[in-house]
Amino acid sequence: MNEREDYFRISKNGDVHTLSDRIPFKWKELIVWISASFIFLIYLLGFGMGIFVALLTLIGYTLYRFASWIYYSELEINEKSGKMTRLKKILERTQKTDLITDNFDPDKFEYSELNRSGKISFLCHTALTKTTTCWF
Repeated sequence: MNEREDYFRISKNGDVHTLSDRIPFKWKELIVWISASFIFLIYLLGFGMGIFVALLTLIGYTLYRFASWIYYSELEINEKSGKMTRLKKILERTQKTDLITDNFDPDKFEYSELNRSGKISFLCHTALTKTTTCWF
């Protein structure tokens, strides 16, 4: 299983489930968003000020997307050992590992199937309290 989403990636490798918040750096998306920003800001603010604000937007958005691609975190759930860990990473290298729990029990969760916009997703609840705890 390898679910590709824009902001979260869910993958499974053997008994280990991984939820990553690494945002991919896509040049096409960056060019389209910045081009639309240039046109809108030039129309709204005039040519000189529009170019200035659009350039600041270009620099800021590019730095934000690049930073979110470099620095990210992953949540790993090992079904076999019952460990749940959070890994903070910089460029694929683990900088910090936090153990969240060492007795994770996947049997305490119930999953409800949701169909939104033609895509099937799952809503999980804790079996005891019926409160929503995750969405994927």
